[in-house]
Amino acid sequence: MSAGKVIMAILGAILGLVAVALVVAGAVLLWAHATQRTSDGFYQAETVSLSTDTHAVITGPIDLVAARPTPWFPSSQLATLRFEAEPTGVSPVFIGIGPDDDVGSYLDGVGLAEVIRNSPFSGEVTYNTVEGDAPPGPPAEQDFWVVSAEGEGPQTVTWDLESGEWTGVIMNVDGSAGVSADFNAGARVGILLPISIGLVLGGLVLGVLAVILLVLAIRRPRATVTVPPTSATTSGQVETTGATTPPDQGPADPEA
Repeated sequence: MSAGKVIMAILGAILGLVAVALVVAGAVLLWAHATQRTSDGFYQAETVSLSTDTHAVITGPIDLVAARPTPWFPSSQLATLRFEAEPTGVSPVFIGIGPDDDVGSYLDGVGLAEVIRNSPFSGEVTYNTVEGDAPPGPPAEQDFWVVSAEGEGPQTVTWDLESGEWTGVIMNVDGSAGVSADFNAGARVGILLPISIGLVLGGLVLGVLAVILLVLAIRRPRATVTVPPTSATTSGQVETTGATTPPDQGPADPEA
């Protein structure tokens, strides 16, 4: 096998592996899109129980600086988040999302618990607790929230992702200590279906290229067939070669 065919075989094998990976990834995403969403199109996480002695529970910064929606690609196509909180204590609950700087200023010096880990198997939540005082006022009175809800019973906020740094907050309506609620988060990802289809189609195209390269690499050149001369042809050549032309005798003698 020539060096060129060895290179084609290697490239074909690599493209084949990449094609399989793309098709499998796309198929998994299509399966999730078809079977793992709620009726309104959200991927929903398991509900966890939050309970602290502090005045607030926060998610920590949600860094979306790289998410820059444009008129031709709105933020709702990037992702939509949904947070749900249902109070399990005696106080009604507040839930909101706000700019990280504004939330940090509001909760500066306030006792809070930041969720740093949530085990999906045991449901155990790990907090980073900061001791502090009560907030300067009820959370609903602040004007920096991009979305918020408060009251008795389950409270839900839905938010299209925007560029920036954000923080999710759960508090009692009056800002008192002792936050207790069942929390659930979900996401609707509008771009997931096009990505899934693109992965599958890209994998199929690479698969076709891989097959072509492998076929070219293993194909042998056609052998040249030489037809031996037949006996008739050989005899004819000999007869033609053996035939002689009589020498010119000149004009005949009239007296002869």
